Amino acid sequence: MKRALSLLLCVALLLTLLSACQEPASESTATVSPTVAEIEWTVGELVNLAFEHSGCEDIDGLEAISADLDRETLIVYIENVYGIQESWEDAALVRATGMSAFEIAVLRMEDSTAAAQAVTALEDYIANRQGDFVGYAPAEADMVANGSIIQDGPFVALFICLDVDYASEVVTQALKGEILPEPEPTIPADAITDVKELRDWLVSYCGMEETELELLDDSDSDALNAYIEDSYGLNRNQWMECAIARGTGDSAFEVAVMTGANDWALSSDIKKSLDWYLNSKQIAFQDNAEEKSMLSQAVSAGGVARSEEYVYIVLLACKEAKQTANAFAETAATYGVTFSTRNGIFQEDPNYSGRILFVQPNKIDMSFYDTTAICTAWNTGDVSGLSSYDRDIYDAAKVVLNEVLKEDMNDLEKEIAIYDWLVSNVNYDGAYQDVMKETSGESATPYGGLVNRTAICLGYVTTFQLLMDLAEVECITVAGSTFASQEDHGWNLVRIDGNWYCTDVTWDANRQAWGGGGEKDWKFFNITSDDMAATDHQWDYANTPEAITTGSGRG
Repeated sequence: MKRALSLLLCVALLLTLLSACQEPASESTATVSPTVAEIEWTVGELVNLAFEHSGCEDIDGLEAISADLDRETLIVYIENVYGIQESWEDAALVRATGMSAFEIAVLRMEDSTAAAQAVTALEDYIANRQGDFVGYAPAEADMVANGSIIQDGPFVALFICLDVDYASEVVTQALKGEILPEPEPTIPADAITDVKELRDWLVSYCGMEETELELLDDSDSDALNAYIEDSYGLNRNQWMECAIARGTGDSAFEVAVMTGANDWALSSDIKKSLDWYLNSKQIAFQDNAEEKSMLSQAVSAGGVARSEEYVYIVLLACKEAKQTANAFAETAATYGVTFSTRNGIFQEDPNYSGRILFVQPNKIDMSFYDTTAICTAWNTGDVSGLSSYDRDIYDAAKVVLNEVLKEDMNDLEKEIAIYDWLVSNVNYDGAYQDVMKETSGESATPYGGLVNRTAICLGYVTTFQLLMDLAEVECITVAGSTFASQEDHGWNLVRIDGNWYCTDVTWDANRQAWGGGGEKDWKFFNITSDDMAATDHQWDYANTPEAITTGSGRG
């Protein structure tokens, strides 16, 4: 792919930072060296090389860490973040701060044995890093899921970037004494580009030609549109063309080929919807061991067409799904594929069929901020007993409610007004996703949501809870989890006209911020408990009201 001028400037900056105090590699580096021992690449130079081919020219807030810049910080990062305690000689990395998962690192270990141990530590790091972004920034979570690690002798490299294959390949080739040429964005003459032809090719590739299948495509647009909206949860403006083949009866087989705008956030949102569909489908086939096993490995994947005018999104509920996705990328002539972060391995709750077993991860303190004093002051009009902290929250809440609430509003109208304000005015605190930053305690309270306008999930849900309490709309807060009970998460339930509804203002705020939803295009507003369970939410099912009413409270 062509590199933008901004990328070249960033690379030049990083070259200056990372290699300012290093000796340059010899002229023979790019042409000679059959063994790693003869390589004269420094770790900083390898990081620069990978960054130049990472496809991340639009990443903001880059931070370079190396021994030359700040060895103490480097030691903390390698040992505390990566969990590599010893046996490393040198390292350099470049990472994005805040709500971006981008990261490239190269380490030179004492020997190949130590390097193999470092690979294991980095694999654990990638697995844990995914959970930091699931739901909050799905595109970033996908990038982590597609992260790669390579080892060549004592060298180990980590790649979490858009163009993982190319970045890792150029480093691999550099360590062998070669430099990879820039790829030409040509479309092979035998490439298949039509979605129906690609669907039929997938059916053939998977050996399903003789299986009874239901085919959906533009030959019956109404049926196609209805299926995509009802099953996949996608609006018609999110995709361009689509063709589907699905098994009937006891067969869980399903392949879908969809095209959409070349927009990373949008395609990630589509893949996430498809993942939620696959989770629901897997749960529906819990009693069929063979089909359940196949669905546990099912994936959604995306790839940019060589023309760069659009992207392909494929849903693959078939055997060898990832192998099939890679074969699809070659057949459709895309720039490779990226897989979603769907966690296909989870345990069903024995008492709640179709739901993932809930176990509170307790990675963070899920205690909710006590707003009793604020509510009492609101009801009595006496603010004299409030601490300065609570008085600031009280005053900010009063401003917001005076702004969004109107006379004669019913409970649903109040809820919509408050929810809309939060989604539109409170930013997610990206420090929570930054492994080198400490998240402010205020971001977990209504102070973060109302005063700082920056919050993590606890700040969103306690702010929503407080505003609903002050608006006299019945509401409760749930301490639950996501990512198959691997990450703590919180949300709310609201009772409208006697019926409970689930809301996740945090995820809707992040969807809108990352381009996944337009104004009031909310995916988690007043949905059922089953909808929450199908979208990777877990909670104490026995002691939480069940939301069973559809229609978002609108009747």
